[in-house]
Amino acid sequence: MTYRIERVNASTLDQVLPLIAEYQAFYECESDEDRNRVFFGELVEDDVHGLQLAAWDGDQAVGFVTLYWVRTSTRATTVALLNDLYVRPSHRGGREKGAGAELMRSAASEAAARGYSSMNWETAPDNYSGQALYDRFLTEAPTPGSKTEWFHYGYPLTAR
Repeated sequence: MTYRIERVNASTLDQVLPLIAEYQAFYECESDEDRNRVFFGELVEDDVHGLQLAAWDGDQAVGFVTLYWVRTSTRATTVALLNDLYVRPSHRGGREKGAGAELMRSAASEAAARGYSSMNWETAPDNYSGQALYDRFLTEAPTPGSKTEWFHYGYPLTAR
């Protein structure tokens, strides 16, 4: 199956917000529609911070990917951070037929078109379906891609 991949814009954001809520629920995070509308709305029409693409099956949004432009000191450059990828379970399914693979390819094309040298991402250790997609996707890279062994830390900055 082929999906239509398009940048999320002001007229399609409302259709993508429920997918964002599903994604947040998957990661056991609280979803707030108003906060999501403001936060993800900043990516609409302006790609200073990044952009969001959606996969469409007819007139239904079935998945999305979010890219952020991130500066990396070790390489003294800016890279594309694939921060979010979510596809409804009914539209997943491997290298050729899944919306996830098409979203990954489109995200890589968008990052390359902007001159970024790499697209990076991370996933939860128990996200096996995501890892299978990512492992397949790495085989399509123009030069070998790789997993890393980095640990990621989070330090809350809320008032104590």
